[in-house]
Amino acid sequence: MYRRSLSILLLACLTLTAGCAFLGPNPDSYTSTYEYTVGIDANTTIQNATIRMPVPHGTDSPVTNTSVIAPNGTVDGAFDASIVQTGSGPMLELTTDELHVEPRYYRIVEEDDLGRREEISESEYDPSNPDHQRVAFRTVSARVSVNAEYPLETRTPLGTEPTFYTDEAVTRRATECQLPSQGESVCFAYDAPVYLAYDAPANASVDGIATFGGYNEWFTGGWTGNEYSDRVRFSATGPQDGWTTADGYTETGRGNYPSPEP
Repeated sequence: MYRRSLSILLLACLTLTAGCAFLGPNPDSYTSTYEYTVGIDANTTIQNATIRMPVPHGTDSPVTNTSVIAPNGTVDGAFDASIVQTGSGPMLELTTDELHVEPRYYRIVEEDDLGRREEISESEYDPSNPDHQRVAFRTVSARVSVNAEYPLETRTPLGTEPTFYTDEAVTRRATECQLPSQGESVCFAYDAPVYLAYDAPANASVDGIATFGGYNEWFTGGWTGNEYSDRVRFSATGPQDGWTTADGYTETGRGNYPSPEP
């Protein structure tokens, strides 16, 4: 009886230990990455364009030269790209003689009680037909992901991790976070300088966004992690000719804490 009880007890302990090991953080899974994205949307052709969007600054910034973002020297083959130093910090300069936006035309057709969109020629397009659509829009974008040494300081990254702009260039103000969190997140808003210069019709609409973030991830019965992020967004109408103010937003401390020790 004793031997049987002891065997059951040992089995229970082994099962419990194995379960705890499975649910605990797996050191082989610990990873950290930086990610940078930039995108420009236009609803009509613009010409003689120069656009400057921020890149992260700091001694450990993973985006310090053009070859990281635009290995062939261009973004989507639409803009020539280079990183330039400005009074606000390093910026990605995008230039082109013309960003051509060509309208495309569609009609909605029904098959088996389901609607689908079918491309048509400009001559077939009827603006008075509610089932016809004209789409004049072009997106140019780039995305870069770089591995980093684990762990990143995502809870208090300002001053310790790469972010957009120097401290002298912008003033971050505490603001309400835009997404629900577990109470760890702290968010900031700021006026972000960007440079826009191009010829365009008065009704031209050009939108731009740049994002940068640092991420820690690990496996503990499932993937989890934490992060910080920085974002700059602008929306402009008509021709532009110089520096303007975009919306800046920084979020710190999103996710699960603490990060497991390496």
